Amino acid sequence: MMKIKKNFLILSIVAVVILSISGLIAYCYWGLPTRIELKNNSIDENSNHIILKNSKLCWDTGANSTAFFKDFGQKKFLLMFSLVFEYGHKIRIQKVKYSNHIEKDSVILKNIIYLDVDSQNTAQWIKNEEISGIVGMNVISKYNWIVDFDKNILQNLSKTTTYNHTPQFTLRYSNTMKPKTTISIADVKLKNILIDSGFNIDFTLLSSDIEKINQRIAPDTICNIISTALFSDSIVEFKYKYSNIMINNIRFDTLYIVEGNRRLIGTGFFRKFDRVFWDSGSKEVRFYRD
Repeated sequence: MMKIKKNFLILSIVAVVILSISGLIAYCYWGLPTRIELKNNSIDENSNHIILKNSKLCWDTGANSTAFFKDFGQKKFLLMFSLVFEYGHKIRIQKVKYSNHIEKDSVILKNIIYLDVDSQNTAQWIKNEEISGIVGMNVISKYNWIVDFDKNILQNLSKTTTYNHTPQFTLRYSNTMKPKTTISIADVKLKNILIDSGFNIDFTLLSSDIEKINQRIAPDTICNIISTALFSDSIVEFKYKYSNIMINNIRFDTLYIVEGNRRLIGTGFFRKFDRVFWDSGSKEVRFYRD
């Protein structure tokens, strides 16, 4: 009987701790609104990624969570540990922390939950470009955004802000944190493609997708490339180049597709346009040419 009471007491304590932590996380996430302020919104013109020039933070719509690879001297506390699914279905465990104020050069973040990632564990390209972290959808989804590649600026706006220009191309998504869309390439309909500004080529598609596209339009070239991810370097993949290819009934002069284990639309496609308006309020991504 004493053993049963002891076990019950232990389980009760564990349950209280779990509920307390869950309540704290819920309060941090919903009770304290996350905010970002860009004092200088210039993006790095020398990178194909969308990187805020002064702070070296990467604007990454393919990441659910914001992550920091360096300590900015902010006050913070540990909330929990989280599983992070790396390229190739590898799983890593990372610390999840909360800070009510983080200031990195020209960027101020308030009431932010983020992954605390040791920079020594990140891929070499992150170290080479000295990227200090990524701004993920837990921040991006709070605002509408303009990415202007002519002026090299990234601007956050209220979610109620409209942008009354006629786009040349539009993508729609339904999940706030995972912006997946449906498109047609060379009359091949493809679903659940993640709009991922952290990926720097035009598209990544499955081998079965590429086989269907190749039945309709032959690639100009096929070559091997070395890709990278958050934690991994030296990922060998095939890259296909196409000319005069239709995407959602709009013709593009050139398109690059990498064969991988997921479907992504990257910044290579973003940069085929002069400006992009990310409308979190309407869950649309609108692309413009001057």
